[in-house]
Amino acid sequence: MKKIIYKYSLVLVALIFGCNTLDQEPQSQISTNAAFANPNSAQGAVNGMYNILQGVYDWRVQVISDLASDVSQQIDTWDALINIDEYSATPDNSEVEDLYATLYRLIDISNAIIANVDNVPDLDDTKKSDFKGQAYGLRGIAYFELARFWGGIPGVYGTDGVVIRTTPSVGIDESSYASRATLTATYDQSRQDMETALGLLPETRTGVDLRGRVVKATMRAMLSRLHLYLKDYGLAAQYATDVINDTKYSLVTPYSDIFNKKNTNESIFEVQYNLTDRSGMRNWYYPAAMGARGGAALHQAFYTDISADPLDVRYKMTASRTTTSGKTVYYPTKWPTPNDDNNTQIIRIAEMYLIRAEARILGTTVDIPGAQSDIDAIRGRAGLGATTAATVPDLMDEIMDQRKKEFFAEGHRFFDLVRTGRAVSTLSNLTRSEGSSLYSITADRQVFAFPNKDRQTNPNLKQNEAYD
Repeated sequence: MKKIIYKYSLVLVALIFGCNTLDQEPQSQISTNAAFANPNSAQGAVNGMYNILQGVYDWRVQVISDLASDVSQQIDTWDALINIDEYSATPDNSEVEDLYATLYRLIDISNAIIANVDNVPDLDDTKKSDFKGQAYGLRGIAYFELARFWGGIPGVYGTDGVVIRTTPSVGIDESSYASRATLTATYDQSRQDMETALGLLPETRTGVDLRGRVVKATMRAMLSRLHLYLKDYGLAAQYATDVINDTKYSLVTPYSDIFNKKNTNESIFEVQYNLTDRSGMRNWYYPAAMGARGGAALHQAFYTDISADPLDVRYKMTASRTTTSGKTVYYPTKWPTPNDDNNTQIIRIAEMYLIRAEARILGTTVDIPGAQSDIDAIRGRAGLGATTAATVPDLMDEIMDQRKKEFFAEGHRFFDLVRTGRAVSTLSNLTRSEGSSLYSITADRQVFAFPNKDRQTNPNLKQNEAYD
């Protein structure tokens, strides 16, 4: 892998993603003009954008949010994650701070590409549109993550979003002291970016790039997820249907192949890792005896739930281990490669079925048979019979149950509870296997703390209520 550092006013370190697209030696530092001096250097900037994306989804989005839910627990001595697990995190939490900083680094390099790619000499118009589409798409994803982690869900919790930046960093100016946009405006920014990307991106790519880089279907899937959060059920169902009808994507059998293999038809978007750029998912969950840290485990209650039906193949993606104190805990085995070069699945076709099922029962026109059919697609792949749920409340419970089991350890559960108004009631009286005290979430902990470092730099960045 080759390394390039892009300098705007701050320095962006970008390990080149997909080295086969470039043939250039590493450089320690180049100017903005040099970064977009020719097609190769512009491609390098796009590659660097995906390198930063690796830092978003290598484990933090998934582990932080699942520890905040009733799926995962922190059982070692890593205080930053224990505090997230117990809803006692402070604005100095190092893991939350790192995620926040990485998302804004992703936004900054995306902004630079959007601002400069049209002026790259000898870059054809098709590639200009594609590069901008990728930048808008990843910027939209970044704002979606910022909105749900630090802003909340419109109509459920929160009114303030995050600081919106749409131009490259060029030093300290008035924009450095911007206030938070409204939560609605933050989701609107994400939506607009994704829609712009949808208009610019190609329908397909060759090889690994089909699932490792954003295409139109990626944006349709992300827009389906976003509109579900916003309770725009018609659009959520429409985008989900578009992806379900796309023959490039299909439910994969057996379920374990989604994770044991890379870039299967199940994945709409999958962040790529290799022996140089490694994922951290396995490291957090697998035991030390298998070369990992083993600091996180599944909640006992969740394991009991997912293993209750022996026909459900998803529980077979778990294993047990013994802690140093002699307790038995369970962990996911979804990312099995010992060298930690597992990809992470960001959005899968299974989610499209469950989004559409939810939209079909909560939208203007209630379609119970349609929702049942979508749920049964997921249940059938899991080895289960047809759902017996036949009313809207029962179907909603069934969808939440299937989402919990289908996506465990993938970072969905906390936000599913928040967006459906179930977080406070569900996340009460929890305990860690290595901790004796009960702990519960409060309404104001449905969002995370803005890092103290950023608030010291920008005094206009208002802190969320629980951490002020």
